[in-house]
Amino acid sequence: MLKALKLMGVFLIAVAISFSVVSCEDDPDFEEVVINSVSPDEIFLGEEVTLEGENFDAVLFVFLNNDQIPFQRDGNTITFTTPTNGGVGDRTITLVMPDGYIVTTDITLVALPFPIIEALSTNAAQAGEEVTIKGTSLDDLQSVTIGDVEASIVSSSATELTITVPSGLPENLPSPIKVVTVGGEAIAAGNFYVGENLLLNGGFEDGAGDDFTNWTKNNGGDGMTATTAEGEAYFGRSLRALAVGGDAWRTQLASDAVSVEVGVEYTLSMWIKAQSGTPGDGGNVRYSTAPDALYSGNYDITTEWQQIEWVFTTNTSPVSAVLDLGVIANAVYFVDNVTLVATGLSGPQPTEILLNGGFEEGEGDEFENWNKNNGADLLTATTNPDEVRSGDRALRAVGFGTDAWRTQLASDAVPTEDGVEYEVSLWIKGEAGTPGDGGSIRMSTGGNGDPQYQGDTTVTTEWQKVVWLLTANSTQTQIVLDLGATENAVYFIDDVSFLAPPE
Repeated sequence: MLKALKLMGVFLIAVAISFSVVSCEDDPDFEEVVINSVSPDEIFLGEEVTLEGENFDAVLFVFLNNDQIPFQRDGNTITFTTPTNGGVGDRTITLVMPDGYIVTTDITLVALPFPIIEALSTNAAQAGEEVTIKGTSLDDLQSVTIGDVEASIVSSSATELTITVPSGLPENLPSPIKVVTVGGEAIAAGNFYVGENLLLNGGFEDGAGDDFTNWTKNNGGDGMTATTAEGEAYFGRSLRALAVGGDAWRTQLASDAVSVEVGVEYTLSMWIKAQSGTPGDGGNVRYSTAPDALYSGNYDITTEWQQIEWVFTTNTSPVSAVLDLGVIANAVYFVDNVTLVATGLSGPQPTEILLNGGFEEGEGDEFENWNKNNGADLLTATTNPDEVRSGDRALRAVGFGTDAWRTQLASDAVPTEDGVEYEVSLWIKGEAGTPGDGGSIRMSTGGNGDPQYQGDTTVTTEWQKVVWLLTANSTQTQIVLDLGATENAVYFIDDVSFLAPPE
């Protein structure tokens, strides 16, 4: 409510102000000061307020409750900024004129809205690439950072920000995106990686109708369609999948094959939610790869967007990422931002120092850079695809029995640094129906230092990676495969590795 009052006595500017009220009707020179409007309608802490009115040239001071505040006057317009440290709630604006004449009006200060990040256009981008952030209350922007590095702003509005990924961040590792406004700060949900998304069109933005460029509908194609509907699309254009039921692969979408490094860790992720009221709410999905399929565990899906990640080690190249969505009949899922990142190649990388660890080089049953110390006839080459993990050739070994060293293959010696830790590994599986299924093997060392021995490893009929962290005790080290402990065991060995720590 607007009020016009005239005061008797002397007006004192102080922390607390008291006013005595009298009528101004008897003063013939009196000109009424009127506040016609206050804008904006919703006033935030730290926001500029504009008063429009009449006879503002007489205004000497502006108070907010009992606190005098600086103001600017332009004719019959007064502007001032509300303090950021006075809290929220009802306040009284007081205009003070000569002779203790005042005019007041009431306002309510509210807290600035907290920024909310709803979605990112991509969950992996390299330095110099753009990322768009969708949300609410993203205006009054102070900064956007990725990791601890500030990103440059390409465009900005209350609902959408576009930024450029800065340089200097570690690649292929999660780096959170944080938006800071006057109202607070928000961090994007899920993992964002500064690095290359190896999958083309992982956001499903490209494609006509219900087709998705760079993706193939292996099974259940009629149930996989495009959606841009609010509440269904995560960002822009998304995949809507209706599950056939029975088996996970019956609704299956596969990416184009991409080149990867065999034996390296990769992380596959996507954003997914189920449609409320369908079996997808509480249903489950999985990932797989092709060819030489690897399979993730099952992920339970709800009606809220979630990012699900699978960390796996590649066993072939090139490889396709496969979304297996079909196990729950009539489940409806929405999927977006499918991302494949080489997380195993983050930061400085260890150096491979072993020669011919994949056994590709050599004639007949001989292997270059390897020596058959014992049981030479039991150590042969195989090119059977079911017995080779990667490439075209692997080692087939038969256990002599009694002692591990009786079937033994040793690498050429390579330079090592005494006291430094190295990682030695191999991939191995046993032949079904032989003692190799459940047999045991170990690795050991040769060279110009004392031999070292790994503990025994039990072998199954599935490929497994055996890792040994070895602290070198010599300047020349051989890696020795001791495969003879289990008599008549048949093993297939591939991709032996000897990694020096990063420089």
